[in-house]
Amino acid sequence: MRSPFPITAALASLLLLSGCAIPQGERFDAEDPLAEVGDEPDFLSLDLARPVPPEALRPSEAPYRVGPGDVLAIEVAEDARTRASVKVMPDGMLYFDVAEGVKVTGMTLKEVSATLSKSLAGDYPAAVVTVNLAEAQSQRYFILGQVKNPGAYPLGKPTTVIEAISQAGGLFTAQNVTGDSQELVDLDRSLLIRGEEIIPVDFRGLVEHGDMGQNAYVRPGDYLYLPSVQRRAVYVLGSVQNPGPVYFDTDPTILSSVAMAGGPRQDAVIINALVIRGSLTQPKVAKVNLHDIIRGQASDARLAAGDIVWVPNTVFTNLKNYTQAVLVTAAQAVAVQEGLSVLGKQTGGAGVTITAGGG
Repeated sequence: MRSPFPITAALASLLLLSGCAIPQGERFDAEDPLAEVGDEPDFLSLDLARPVPPEALRPSEAPYRVGPGDVLAIEVAEDARTRASVKVMPDGMLYFDVAEGVKVTGMTLKEVSATLSKSLAGDYPAAVVTVNLAEAQSQRYFILGQVKNPGAYPLGKPTTVIEAISQAGGLFTAQNVTGDSQELVDLDRSLLIRGEEIIPVDFRGLVEHGDMGQNAYVRPGDYLYLPSVQRRAVYVLGSVQNPGPVYFDTDPTILSSVAMAGGPRQDAVIINALVIRGSLTQPKVAKVNLHDIIRGQASDARLAAGDIVWVPNTVFTNLKNYTQAVLVTAAQAVAVQEGLSVLGKQTGGAGVTITAGGG
């Protein structure tokens, strides 16, 4: 069967960049693709499921550390005239009463209290300064995707995943033809990103079945991403010219998607690309040889919404470990790219850089 996606200039670039240029004298017909298209890649099922770490199910015992934007309620004990709400400046400085500016970024509330007491000792002998958190702004988590109010939220008290979703207005729902409510979020691909790892929350178990063993506490800097079940996109990531989502109206193929991402970079290992489909814990993975597909020596294959096409820049041997690492990087890239416009409107810029490239 012939592909509905003709070889375009982008695909010609793919051929050249991959070292698979069309042999001299061979006619290049933009309406005559080299590769036939199969139904889907040859997938292998992987089990990457693991329990939520016990420490993630407990609120953090670490004290709050002050940062820019936080509002502190400060008072010299037994002197109501000194009571004030003071905002930590963007440079981390705090100005209270007659005290000189104090750099408080990274301090606990007790440390801020002790520092102010020492700074005010000349004007308030034996002063005891009480400091409480009035508004938490510096420590935030991000919730993106199919919630009513996506964006950045302050984290001034212990907050679970369920509470975070509730603070964001809950999940988007719609009524089907029978009048029943149905959620528009893809719970199988929803995720909680923390730093360089994914906290393995089973969102379906948590949301639909009330499994509190999945109700992790969010931490400062966490990303909650709840994608749409209706999103018509595949994600072409790794060593390609323009890594990111590729949107489509009809099912694309592996080759057309890589071409739409600008083709592979010079460092790409195109004989070892991956197609990943399904949930983060039970994905299906297919190894594909782009070199052979380009040359017509192997069949191209159709992709489905949500598929990840990963073009590496290194050779790997352990498919399970490599897939797990790819999913972490892909999840970070997808969540950040999907949410940049939301966060930019709210914060003037997300302040986050996560590359979708690399091996």
